Formats: sequence, structure tokens, C-alpha cells
Amino acid sequence: MELDSDQDVSTFLLAPGKDEMNFAEHPIALLTDRVPKTQRTLIYEDTVYSPRRKKLVPRKRVIEGSQEYGLPTATDDILILGLIQLTKNKNQFKQPDVEFTRLELIELVGWPNEGKSYKRVNDSLLRIKGVQYFYENAWWDARQKDWTTRAFNILDNVEINDSRITDGQGGLFPSRIKWNEVVFESFQAGFLRNIDFKLCMRLKHPTSLRMYRYLGKQFYAQPELTFELKAFAEANLGLGRNYEGGTQIARKLKPAIQELEDIGFLEPLPEHERFIKNGREWSVRFVQKAVAPPLPAASEPPPEALPLIDALAERGVTRATAAELVQKHPAETIQAKIDVFDWLLSKQDKRVAKNPAGYLCDSIRTDYAVPKGFISRAEREGREEKARQDAQRKAEEKRREQEAADREQEASDHIKWLTPAERADLEAKALAAASPEDRQTYDSPEMAKFRPTLLHMMLKQYVMEHVLHREIETADA
Repeated sequence: MELDSDQDVSTFLLAPGKDEMNFAEHPIALLTDRVPKTQRTLIYEDTVYSPRRKKLVPRKRVIEGSQEYGLPTATDDILILGLIQLTKNKNQFKQPDVEFTRLELIELVGWPNEGKSYKRVNDSLLRIKGVQYFYENAWWDARQKDWTTRAFNILDNVEINDSRITDGQGGLFPSRIKWNEVVFESFQAGFLRNIDFKLCMRLKHPTSLRMYRYLGKQFYAQPELTFELKAFAEANLGLGRNYEGGTQIARKLKPAIQELEDIGFLEPLPEHERFIKNGREWSVRFVQKAVAPPLPAASEPPPEALPLIDALAERGVTRATAAELVQKHPAETIQAKIDVFDWLLSKQDKRVAKNPAGYLCDSIRTDYAVPKGFISRAEREGREEKARQDAQRKAEEKRREQEAADREQEASDHIKWLTPAERADLEAKALAAASPEDRQTYDSPEMAKFRPTLLHMMLKQYVMEHVLHREIETADA
């Protein structure tokens, strides 16, 4: 599948996106990144029909920020949505633990690759980890088919690593998160809905994103919805309570509504049909766009591309970028650049020190020249194999030499402790067992003065071959 030049690569891997429907139902963060320092708690209350109890029940959501990091912000809301997509992409919601690089998350949510974005990721992940959520009759359990009470943190564990640092073996240290059991059970129960994630990341106003997620969930039941304005703004969107009267609330919501009209999500309505005043009561009306473009079908890369995508992802490249590179460049080129990258990384070359994944991507896109002194993986592996075989051969030779020396010493020790009679008996046997050539040399008159030495050598050889060998066989038996 060829990607259009203006097609976002994340769509190639991730469309349609996913949203957890409890998170779509209720605000889980503020609509701003500016939080009063003294504010630590958010409380939302309303009533809801309980299918199991067959009546309206009060429900309450309490959000408590940590002392150090505070309440969740609009940035955190975006990042949580990004983490949901990342989990879908990494393991299809099969595991609560998710590994990633910060750059991967930054590119996924469309932030610039700069220091400020990395800090936003760090701060946001720590803040999300510290927030406690209390849902009283407010968490929909897809298995029980009713509203239940839950208290949890969205993330159980957070580990943030600098993906530029390697583990000393050519690998990069990933960051990690682990979803809380309550949230992950909802994922696995399928309490998820399709969203246009690319569109979500393009929305300018946090209120637009919150409204898109909430209304999108409600439009599933009917295409036209009317809400009491103040309750909708406060309980469903999370708008602050410091707006007096319907006029102020309507003015605050208009930019978000206009943005959702412009993208074709909401049917444009005249103001008097959008905001309806009945005495002192205000309501707001929404109509789903009649001809909304369908979400693009999910498209997966061909199976043969997955090993290369995995290889690039293991080296810190986002899977979306990896998919783009695999689409546009020959597999042989990519593998060759990975080979060079691994070599540079093993050498701790300064070219890959600052931004390893960025260097790897650029080397593929612009076809960097092979660096001086580069040794290919095949040649390196060949040299390593030859060195391994040489070392093995030398070790074997040394082992055999040591065994021979040990046997010779053992034979000398054995002879040392023989009685004269035992020695004379073994000498006679050694002479009898000697080869014709050795016996001729021994009997030669010219060798008369060397006979004691020759006899000792034949005795030692006889002991090693017959006496010690027999003792070993007897011990083994």
C-alpha cells in the first residue's frame, strides 16, 4: 500500500483510533493547563439510570491530584488518549505493560521534537500516575452491565528513560507504563469505541476534544441530542463553575462548537436553535452531521515488512515512522543502515550520541555514505566466529597437553611408590610389550649406557597405557 504524500503515517498503522468509553463519558482532566496551586480536588455529581437496580441513582466522580504534581490537565488528557493508541498499536490491549520511547509518544500526539515536548511528557506521566480517581456509581463495568463504584489510579507504574542511553549491548532503554487493573479490564472487556485519532490531535481547543469524545459516544444511540446547558458544561465537559448564566456558558462553548462544525462532526445550527432559552432555563442542542465521512479502515503493513518495522522500533524509531521508511525504501537499504547504526552505537560514536533514532532515520532517507572503518555485520560475525573457533582449538590443545602432562606425572608418581619386585615385574612386562624397533634400540650395544633411561621411558609408557588405564576402567565399572 502506497501512502499519499499528505497522508499521516500514524493513520496507516492506527486508524481508527480507540477511546475508553468511561473516559469519554466523564471528564478526567481539566480543560486547561493552568491549575490554581491551591486546588487539589475536582468533584462532579449527577444521576444516572442503573439497569440492575432499575432506578435512578446518584453518581459522583472525585479527582484528587497529588501534593507534588497536582490535578490532571488538558495536556494529560491528550497523553492518556495517546497512551491508549500506543497500547493498541503495541499489543492490541493484550498486556497492561507498554514499552515506548518518549519520541514515539511525542510524534504520536503531534508535538514538535524538541526539549519542551520531552519535559511535557515527563511531567504529564508523573502527574497522571499521582492522580486518584473515585467513581461512586459512576464507572460502567462492561461485564456487570451496570454502573459500579471504583477507586484507582489510571497508571500503576511509570518508568521514564532517556532513549538516547544504551544498555551497553546496542539496545536502547525504553520508557514503560502499566495500566491499572480497573482500566485495563475495561480495555479487555471491549468497552472501547472507534475515534478518528488523527482528527483528535488536530483539534485546537481542549473543549472541542472533550465534546467530540462525549458526543461521539452519545450519538451512537441517536443522532440528535439536547442537554440542560449548565449540567452539560460542568458535569459532561468539565467546564469551571464560575460562569454565571446561560449566556456566559454559551459564549465559552461557541469556539469549540464552531470547530466541530468546521470539521464536519456537527450539523451547523443557528444560534437560537443551538442554545434554547425557556424562561430562566437554558439547554443546548446538537445534531450529528448527516453525511459524515466514514473512518478509514485499519490497514496493517504486509507481514514481510513487520521484521524491519520491529527492528527499527527496537532502535527507538516510532512504529509510524518505521512504517513510512519501509514503504519508501528497499529492505536491503534499511538493513544496511541498521547494520551501520549498530556498529556506530557499539563504538559510542558521537554521530549517534545525541539522537540515535533520528540519525538512523536520516541515514535511510538521505542514504548516508558508509563511514570509514566500517565493518559489516557479516564480516564481524565471520571474524567473531573464526576467533571463537581459534580460541576453542587452542583451549582444546591446551587441555590435551595438560591431560598428557597429568598422566605422565601420575605415571611417575606410580613408579615412585613401586617396590623393587613390583618395579622389576613391570619393567619385564614393558620390555615384552615394546615395539620391535624400540626393543632393537634397547638391545643395541651402542645404547648400553642409555638403557636405564630407555627402560624408564618404556616403563612410564607401559604404566600410562596399561596400568593406569586399567585402574580407571575398574573405577568406572
